[in-house]
Amino acid sequence: MFAKLKLNHYLLFIFFAMVLLLKFFLVREIMFDENNLPKTIFLEIGYLLFILGLIELIPFQTLKKSVYILVNFIFSLLLLAILIYFDYFGYIVTIHAFSQIDQVGTIKDSVMQLLSPVYLALFADFIIIIILFILFQKKGTLEISAFHQRFKLFIPIILLGFILISINIFSQKDTNIANTVLAAEKQGILNYEILAVKEKVTAENVPALTATQQKELPNQIKEIKQISTLPEDELKYSGIAKDKNIIVIQAEAFQVFPLNLKVDGVEITPFLNELIKDSLYFPNVYQQIGPGNTSDAEFIFNTSLYSAPWTATSETFGDRVIPSFAKLLKGEEYKSLTFHANDVSFWSRNNLYPALGFDQYYDIRFFGNKDVIGIGPSDEVLYSKALPELKKLHNKDQKFYAQFVTLSSHHPFKIPAEKQPVRLPDRYKGTLVGDYLQAIHYTDKTLQEFVQNLKNEGMWEDTIFVLYGDHFGLQPSGLKESDFALLKEITGHDYTFLDQFNIPLIISVPGQNTTEVIENPGSQIDMLPTLANLIGLSLENYVYFGQDIVNYPDNLFGMRYYMPYGSFFNNEIAFKPAEGFTDGEAFTIQTGEPLAEFSQYQNDYDRIMKLLKLSDDYMNSLPQR
Repeated sequence: MFAKLKLNHYLLFIFFAMVLLLKFFLVREIMFDENNLPKTIFLEIGYLLFILGLIELIPFQTLKKSVYILVNFIFSLLLLAILIYFDYFGYIVTIHAFSQIDQVGTIKDSVMQLLSPVYLALFADFIIIIILFILFQKKGTLEISAFHQRFKLFIPIILLGFILISINIFSQKDTNIANTVLAAEKQGILNYEILAVKEKVTAENVPALTATQQKELPNQIKEIKQISTLPEDELKYSGIAKDKNIIVIQAEAFQVFPLNLKVDGVEITPFLNELIKDSLYFPNVYQQIGPGNTSDAEFIFNTSLYSAPWTATSETFGDRVIPSFAKLLKGEEYKSLTFHANDVSFWSRNNLYPALGFDQYYDIRFFGNKDVIGIGPSDEVLYSKALPELKKLHNKDQKFYAQFVTLSSHHPFKIPAEKQPVRLPDRYKGTLVGDYLQAIHYTDKTLQEFVQNLKNEGMWEDTIFVLYGDHFGLQPSGLKESDFALLKEITGHDYTFLDQFNIPLIISVPGQNTTEVIENPGSQIDMLPTLANLIGLSLENYVYFGQDIVNYPDNLFGMRYYMPYGSFFNNEIAFKPAEGFTDGEAFTIQTGEPLAEFSQYQNDYDRIMKLLKLSDDYMNSLPQR
């Protein structure tokens, strides 16, 4: 039968088309819990017909085989990357993120932890391919049909594939689906990737804001956010830290729930629990990072601008002249330094730091390779080696702004046994939650040592000390049932995205007796203006999208990467769109309970979409360095 239809001439095409379709089916079933093979075929077949059809036109059999295997391998790697990214971040990664593929080696421990045995099925066919090629080569059953015969058969197949691709893309080109998971499910994985490229190109080709438009931005933002500026003499805590040195700790993967937590009577963060009692503590602050993760947190804190939507901000805008906290402080005669024990090229910080105006950065070349935990030297090394640099400036009466980016509590949270002084119950052993609490406890311990050393050197009283979390540590899609059970035991409720994205903000001003728990909702974009008020730094004519959450309690801020584009928080709800507003979901900030009726918040959704666009337009208008 095969001989009559001459299908044996096209076994490679048939085999690889079937194998790749099955791989797409497997990935869709894992991510979307969807068991629908016809839908998979309809959404993905056009690309396979087009690509595999082109391969069939290769006249040399050996080369054709090699290209088939290479294309199969590339698709398998792409699908594996999508699965792993989805597991950790709950987001469907776009091909833009693959510009950081060289960074995988740095986070290899995290990647290995996320590999599920079922993912190996994406590569199981390579064993079959090797066996079949050996057998076919021996028996000579792989025949080469005449080129003109293949041409007549596969040109229509290629055209059919192109038509199917065009129909799928054209039918979706004006469809904006905020939720990336829903978008990939409805559009198809490959269509989603192509449409993401189109959307990025469109967004980057908008006309630059004129000088007049940029000058009007501060007032325009306040108008959209409905902020009425308070007189300076009515601002609470205004200028209480003026001329103090500024130390900012960006704590890796630090969420709120470990603070003030006792596990069977044992405190996880005993030092920070005490520090909070003498500080301004903001328990309702949320992350806003984009694809650049930790580096995006640095960017947002230092600018009060939204991060880039498609790629790491350091990759997209590292060549721009970016207004920033460090540049504002130059006018107050501060020197700005940043300490990060990783390689400065990771997330292109070698471009980001100069763009933000830091006078000096210290990376692994300064800290060395001793006492490595996970992806870099330990936090103990970070603080102990940085302190003498700060002491030099302090002895010269040189005011400084020092940013620290910690590493040791990075996923997968493997702190060496000799550095785990906290004893957790047996039920925590071997769990991600247990490892996470150990990592946070270690972070707390090293912070205590650092602060004590600042006191010993006579520097603490001259400092305003800030700590915040860069992003979540525990992603629901990466947790097991045992982890969820422990989190429910810890928090008293089911672990939700509100717990996941809730990060701490602690600001301590020694000698000022500023002790208050400020419940106002806030985000990373609000940190710069909040800190500016405390140090008496003017933001007049500066473009910023956050607000001082001490003095302006009514807030509206957005998130658009680990939540769907257009997600927002206000004083009452957290909102996640699906395709848009009307089919989205709203949850109360206080309890996390879903709201059945949320139409009254349509205006907030419209306002946040305007703010996100304004931030992007402003960033795209900044001049190159």
